Amino acid sequence: MLSVVCCIMTLTVLFFTGGCKEKDRTAHITFNVEDQEFSNAEISIDGKSMGRMEQTLIKPNGELYINGQFVTNLPPKSPEIGKEDIYSGVLDSIQLKSGKHTISIVSEKGKQLQIEADVSPGYHLITYSPGEEIIKWDKEIVKAAPGTTVTIKNKTK
Repeated sequence: MLSVVCCIMTLTVLFFTGGCKEKDRTAHITFNVEDQEFSNAEISIDGKSMGRMEQTLIKPNGELYINGQFVTNLPPKSPEIGKEDIYSGVLDSIQLKSGKHTISIVSEKGKQLQIEADVSPGYHLITYSPGEEIIKWDKEIVKAAPGTTVTIKNKTK
């Protein structure tokens, strides 16, 4: 009888605590690029295409374009309006298993940046600034000129 009670208690604890499930090892990545040349770049991970950046262009007159299509006029004196065209690109909601991956960012003209990373589980924001030749991975900042391969030390936790 005691063994039946122990068995029931163990099963109850496992049921209400989530059991013996493995921890979620999924990484969620958002890419952001600040520049015209890479604002429409293609992203691939381990040789598999993940898609193209959604390109945003804000013209000095306040016109907003997304992927080359006029969307709206920003209000006059909007803080997003600059003295020259402002290009950016974003690719959101990439999910992959944590671990070692090779990430490639390739512009329409074939310029490429390759990132070797040990991706930890959780959410990550990657911002590439080709003009400054840096990549920010969460809080880590690494020199990253177009045409190079960089290593990110974002270790799996």
